[in-house]
Amino acid sequence: MEASFWNSNLFQTLVLIVTAGITLWIYFARRKANVRNAVTILMLQIRDIEKHIEYLLSEGIVDGKIQEKPLHYSAIIYEDNNWTKYSHLVVGRISQLAFENIDMFFKVAQQIREQQILIKNKLQQSMEYKGMHYYQGTYQCINSLVDRYRSGQDPQKLKLECNEEINFVNSLYSSTGINVPPYVQLELTFGLEKTSFLCRIYSADSHSRSHRFASVSGRSPFPHPRERSDPFTLSSG
Repeated sequence: MEASFWNSNLFQTLVLIVTAGITLWIYFARRKANVRNAVTILMLQIRDIEKHIEYLLSEGIVDGKIQEKPLHYSAIIYEDNNWTKYSHLVVGRISQLAFENIDMFFKVAQQIREQQILIKNKLQQSMEYKGMHYYQGTYQCINSLVDRYRSGQDPQKLKLECNEEINFVNSLYSSTGINVPPYVQLELTFGLEKTSFLCRIYSADSHSRSHRFASVSGRSPFPHPRERSDPFTLSSG
C-alpha cells in the first residue's frame, strides 16, 4: 500500500505542485531582490550626478565663464546610464509622475554629460596647442644656432644665449599674467549652465532625496501611494 502511494499519480502531482511552488517563490524572491538592487543603484547614481552637477555650477562655471582648471579635472557626471538598464524594473511600481521626473532627470543629465565632454575636449585641445607652440618656440631657438654658428660666432656664447631664450619662453608660457584662455563658444558655456540648473528642477533636495525610493531594509521598498511625500518615492505594486 505504501509503495503504491509513492508510485501513484497523486504523489507525482503533489511533487509537481511543490516544485512549481518553490520555483515561483525563487522567481519572485529574485525579482524582489533585483528591484531592491536596482533602487539602490539608481539612488547612488542620482546622488553622484547631483554632486557632480553642484561642482560644475560652483567651480566649473563662475559668473558665466568657464573655469579652465576645475572643469578640465572635473569628473564626468556619470559613466553608464543606469536608468536605461533598470527602468524596466521599477516601471509600474512607481507613480507616473515619479517615472517621468526620473526619466527627465536622466535625459537632462545626458545633455550635461555631452556638453561637459565637449568642453573638456576643447580644453584638452587648447592645452595640446599650447604645448605644440611652446616646443615650436623652444626648438626655434635651438635651430637658429646653426646659421649663427656657421657665421663664425662663438659656440659657447650661442649656447648661453639659447638657454636664456628658452628660459624666457618657458617663463612666458608659465606666467599667470600672460595667459591665452581656451576658446569655448559661449553657446556651450550657456548650455552647460542652463542644463545644470534645469537638472536641479527634476532633483529633490538633499533632505527629501532619501525618500525618492523607500528603504529596502526593514520594510517593503514600495510603500502605498498615499505615503508618497516626494515624486520619486516608490509606490506599492
